Amino acid sequence: MRIVHISDVHFGYELRRDMVKKAVKQINELEPDLVILTGDIGLWGIHQEFRDAYETLSDLKADLMAIPGNHDARNDGLKYFKLYFGKLRKALKLDDYIIVGVDSSMPDSDDGHIGSEQREWMAEKFRKGCVNMLALHHHIVPIPHTGRNMNVLVDAAEVIETLMTHCHGGIVLAGHRHVPYSTKLLRTHIIHAGTLSSYKVLMPDNNYNILELESESITLKLRFIDLGEVEIGRFRIKHEPPESTGIYHRLSGTRKVLFVSRSNACRTKIAEAIFNEISPGNMHAVSAGTEPAKTIDATAVKILDELSIGVSKPRKLSQEMLEDADYVVSFDEEIKADEYWDIRSPENAEDCRKTAKKIEGLARELVRKILV
Repeated sequence: MRIVHISDVHFGYELRRDMVKKAVKQINELEPDLVILTGDIGLWGIHQEFRDAYETLSDLKADLMAIPGNHDARNDGLKYFKLYFGKLRKALKLDDYIIVGVDSSMPDSDDGHIGSEQREWMAEKFRKGCVNMLALHHHIVPIPHTGRNMNVLVDAAEVIETLMTHCHGGIVLAGHRHVPYSTKLLRTHIIHAGTLSSYKVLMPDNNYNILELESESITLKLRFIDLGEVEIGRFRIKHEPPESTGIYHRLSGTRKVLFVSRSNACRTKIAEAIFNEISPGNMHAVSAGTEPAKTIDATAVKILDELSIGVSKPRKLSQEMLEDADYVVSFDEEIKADEYWDIRSPENAEDCRKTAKKIEGLARELVRKILV
């Protein structure tokens, strides 16, 4: 598959209209499967810029996938972006390629932000066994030789982790700094486009990227509009995530444990209280019963009091609680769970002490299992 990647066209007073016309003609001759525009269609987010861009870029024969940049978000300009170029985020599947475009702009700010909701949406759209591509305006790693060699995407680290965890061998397309550049971050190939048609060009000539994609490789070419084509290189796509990413993600993530039984009257409440007493700060336990909640036995409360462990109110098990839990422990074998603890309900104070001690040992093992 062939993709042409353009960026930072900047319709308005920065526009070199002759460059746009030449580029459109050249791109049509290339017959790409898709043209991706990574933002900054205009300068000030005003209607005329978007209308002019739409009418000019409509001469492209290939489909155009456009996402907004920081200049497009000025002066409430995103409403005009949507009027002419559609949704702010988009997802396409072309054969074995997934292309996901997200909105990294913030109103009247040059900085960028993706946010947790869009990151979750990205992860849902990416697919194993496909070449996954993310298009956004702001760069996720600093670009050398741009004057401001630092990041402006405020949640870049979280975006990178999402890519490494879910992208399964990926490509990132971005713009923003008017400098073409490519680098590799573990399994992810990061490709920046320069400016297609702004007079603020930080290279010998206005330019765009040409990507020739195969299932296991990318060939990247940089096309200067007046000066010709330079082959940047051929890069191999690796689909397996690095093991270290999964380990760090697991260690830093939070885990909710759900203890379940039929009655929820004693064992689960002891387990919940003890687990929350001994577990690290990124884990939390709740408990519930499949039958209507009952008052906890006074003896159990007294023993837990002696152990300086508080007990919460009994809860009735719900589907939402099961879906919210990362790990489920059952005290009744017939209840489906990740783990079954064969502990009977205590009948007296001595039983209660033994139950608490046994549960504490199992809870410590569970913490280690979840952590490691």
